[in-house]
Order: sequence, then structure tokens, then C-alpha cells
Amino acid sequence: MNAPTALAEGLPRRRFSVADVVRMVEVGLIGEDERLEVLDGEIVPMSPKGNRHELIKVALNLFWGRVRPDGVAFAPETGLYLSDMTYLEPDFIVFSREVRKADVKGPDVLLAVEVADSSLGYDLGRKPKIYAAHGVRELWVIDAAKRVTHVHRDLEGDGYASVSMLSAADRVVPAFAPEAFAFALDNLEDL
Repeated sequence: MNAPTALAEGLPRRRFSVADVVRMVEVGLIGEDERLEVLDGEIVPMSPKGNRHELIKVALNLFWGRVRPDGVAFAPETGLYLSDMTYLEPDFIVFSREVRKADVKGPDVLLAVEVADSSLGYDLGRKPKIYAAHGVRELWVIDAAKRVTHVHRDLEGDGYASVSMLSAADRVVPAFAPEAFAFALDNLEDL
């Protein structure tokens, strides 16, 4: 993979649709194993996942797998097609099983979760605006290094009106997903 460049800052860029990027992967211009997202037509390479990120992700996956109520699904590291120009790969999304995974759009997401290690600035900066602009009602960004969860709620314009920080000892309770998805980082196994 070629390293991303910042040399074009401030200059016009060509925008790509999600379908364009899928086609680039199909013809080999982009490697199948490259981790990337498409944000409003910009191709954004994703940071490699660190050990802290993986520990939290695995612990949440195990916990939610045990407590998930009927009628609700959660998908780890799944593609989320928010529009023709925006594709994200959140660490988790929670949604009603009444909606087929292939049909899930922003307003269908009861909760999106990003676990951030090396990508914290991006996950707390630009990403909440993208999620909010596409109607995702609640976003949790877990800072894997500091073990803090940033809870974004109350859609307002192109962002969230309410952002709070909870410590690893605090129980994080979703506003739209079932309470069974609530947890405190300190109480998750294998962390």
C-alpha cells in the first residue's frame, strides 16, 4: 500500500462513490486486504489496530454475544453504507433484526461503537459529524489507551448536542439499544 499524502491539502480533489471504490478493489487498484473508509467521496486509509483495541473489541464481542436480546443484532467490524459516497467500518453497530443487515442505513443504527487506539483524533473529530449527518442516533467512541468512553447523543444539525465522557468504572447505558448492551469497561472479561 502506498502511504497517504497530505500534499494536496487545500486543493480540489476528485470524489469517488462507494461503487467506484468497490470497482477499484475488483480490478486490483486497491488491495482486497486494505483497510479503508470512504467519507463523502474521499478514500481514507485506516490505522492498524493495536493490542488494546483488539482486547476491548473481543471483550465486547463476547459480552454482547451472551446478553443480546432477541430481536436485536450487533455486527462487529461490518461495512456500513451510509450513502453512495460514504462507507464506514465501525467496530460495532447494533440494529433491529427487523432490518436486514444489507439494508441498514444511519437511522436504523441503534448504536455505533468505535474503539480508538491510534485513530482517536479522527474518531472524535470528523467521524461523529459523518455519523450524525447520516442519522446515527448514538455513537460511542472508546479511547482504548485512557479507557474512557465518549458518548455522543442528541442529533443536532451536523453533529451531536450532547457529548459526555465516562470512565472505565462508569456503566455506559445506551439510549436506543436495549439496556442489555450496557457495560463498564472495568467489568468486561479479558481486559
